[in-house]
Amino acid sequence: MERCLVTSVLEEPVAVRLTAEEYAQLPPNSRMELVDGVLMVGETPTGRHQDVVDLLKWRLTAVRPKELRIVREQEAKLGDVLRRNPDLMAIRAVAYNPDCGSYRPGDIALAIEVVSPGSQTRDRIHKPGEYARAGIDHYWRVETLPGLAVHTYRLGETGSYLETGLFTPGDTIAAPGLPWAKVDVAALEPG
Repeated sequence: MERCLVTSVLEEPVAVRLTAEEYAQLPPNSRMELVDGVLMVGETPTGRHQDVVDLLKWRLTAVRPKELRIVREQEAKLGDVLRRNPDLMAIRAVAYNPDCGSYRPGDIALAIEVVSPGSQTRDRIHKPGEYARAGIDHYWRVETLPGLAVHTYRLGETGSYLETGLFTPGDTIAAPGLPWAKVDVAALEPG
């Protein structure tokens, strides 16, 4: 008996193009991003992803200076038709508004992405390039598979990120330019 593959009803992805004004009219949704005017909807994060984000937010909130706030899945307005939602951001407290979920690059001291199945290319290539071009000073990429690893980056003179460290369980994150952000990587392991 021959097995058949079931194909999707949509053979080709449908691109939904929006202006900045149209995007602003949509209800807030941390799974939606606007990339070059195209609406992108991310996959639902895994439990492991959510656990790592929660633990990292809790640890960073405990050590942050009062001039910063740690926010989860808020919008980074990188351009009129370029909006991203990093998993976590350290934003300047003067820019924090509990009734607003959008921040400009100048408000953001650190953007953090936790890589999950389905987000590898975005989190490793696209988003760091976009954050660097926007002038966000620091970027962290947290890998969860095959094991936990935190890559830290700082914006270089050329406008690209330079890797400043690789931290794994047993290490404490010590990223140049962020002396307050000392976090034990093992404390980010779920369970």
